Amino acid sequence: MPHLVAWSHDLLILSILVFASSGAIALFPSRFRNRTELVTLTIIALALLPLSLYPQMLREYLSFPVNLFAATPASVSSMLTKYLGLSRLMPIAFTATSVLAALLMPPFPALSKKGKFFFPVLWGMLLTVAILTLPRSPHPVVNSLKEEISAVLSHERREVPSLFPAPQRQDGKNTSGSGVVSLQEQLKAEHIYLIVLEGVSANQFEKAISGNNSGFYRRVARHARYFDRYYTTNLDSYTSLIAMLTSEQVPYRSYTDTGLYDAVNNAPNLARSFKDIGFHTLFISTYDDQPFIPVRRDWSKIMHRQDLPAGKQWVSVESSRMESATEDRAALSTLGKLSSRYAKTFVLHELAYGHTTEWRAKTGIQQLAYYDTYLNELLDLLIANGTWSKSLMVIVSDHGDRAKGSNTESYRVPLMIVGQDMEAGIDHTFLSHLDLQQIIASSLTGKTMPKQRKEAILVGSTERWIYGLIDAHGNHLVIDDRTGSVVASKGKLSSKAVHSRFQEIINNFGKRFGMKGSG
Repeated sequence: MPHLVAWSHDLLILSILVFASSGAIALFPSRFRNRTELVTLTIIALALLPLSLYPQMLREYLSFPVNLFAATPASVSSMLTKYLGLSRLMPIAFTATSVLAALLMPPFPALSKKGKFFFPVLWGMLLTVAILTLPRSPHPVVNSLKEEISAVLSHERREVPSLFPAPQRQDGKNTSGSGVVSLQEQLKAEHIYLIVLEGVSANQFEKAISGNNSGFYRRVARHARYFDRYYTTNLDSYTSLIAMLTSEQVPYRSYTDTGLYDAVNNAPNLARSFKDIGFHTLFISTYDDQPFIPVRRDWSKIMHRQDLPAGKQWVSVESSRMESATEDRAALSTLGKLSSRYAKTFVLHELAYGHTTEWRAKTGIQQLAYYDTYLNELLDLLIANGTWSKSLMVIVSDHGDRAKGSNTESYRVPLMIVGQDMEAGIDHTFLSHLDLQQIIASSLTGKTMPKQRKEAILVGSTERWIYGLIDAHGNHLVIDDRTGSVVASKGKLSSKAVHSRFQEIINNFGKRFGMKGSG
């Protein structure tokens, strides 16, 4: 049904183009009309090209609607090359060929009287469907146009100015990080598993995994500590992972221009800290290709789908280059064998299940139910190989709902630490991904947990340039940089103060980790 409605909106867009073009052509003198018609046909043909591309992305678009006109050249490039993959651009080539063939074909014979009646009626019916379904359109172009028109008609004045680019990093500037942790003491565990759930909010987790419906939680409740006021820094996975490992706030969207922040991957980080004391460090994902790997140089090994044992029992999705993956349980046998090869291990498993709605469409299994099975099976493996008493499981989500960047509950994410020596309970301390290094170090050494934060900086997803701040009392303010308007607020925070604070973070980050200048 969404495809049928979206196609009716295709017809509406093309009809508007055709009628507008016909009206414009009629205004020209007859001697110029042939040339004008050629230009018009070219414009309509160019409009068909992007319209041919979106149907294969419609499922993801319905989950994460975006304004296409807010895209940047860098985000478009990332979308085409890293997300879709060049092979997915074939519909554009097919459409271009079809348009060219249509232009070269001789005209069809005149329609019969029935045909002259039938086709206009059918056209009218489809246009009626398109108009009636406009308020809830699944069409990316229609929704983007609606958002643009709404912004123009609202006549809202900017409450804050646009953010300025960061100053360039000069040669010789120190790019060291601020989140160095010490792991030189005697550690309580020899095998640490950092399991990163995909796009799960704390609300979702608390209803499922940490509730009575979870078989995994019932097994580990006496050795599990849950942090219920823990926040992500970003609504994109890559920058969230960087924050977890380096304790550095990346004040950018992940998939715009990675050159703005890529140097932060060289900062001191958790993987390097473990590697320096003799741990084998492993980054593992079941994606076919994962180009966005945090602190890439500090992993002893990086494993993708092709590095894992094949199994016909595992479900895979292949909807796009970025989404091509096999389910996460396919990696469990590899994780189970690590402890027999290495005396000490630190593993980050970035889970794939749930990143696209195609997983549930294929399996019928809800995301949290799948994760419960995965965690149960991982626990079974650790018990079976005799390493459970020497293991620590850190279960955390990268971010919450990316489509709801103005809702602060999208930034509150689950963090649960599970281990034989963990003190069970719920920790109400206000913390974020920037504290994860210290939380893990404290869990391993018995040292004091990090102090409560005064504030957490929030950065929206690539689809919409949103930023904001939430404080320890729950007061918050979120700004859309494109319009300069406040899109969510609670309490008495000042939009100008939040804007200035975020601009300060961008400037400081740029001086330490931004693009290199020539000075």
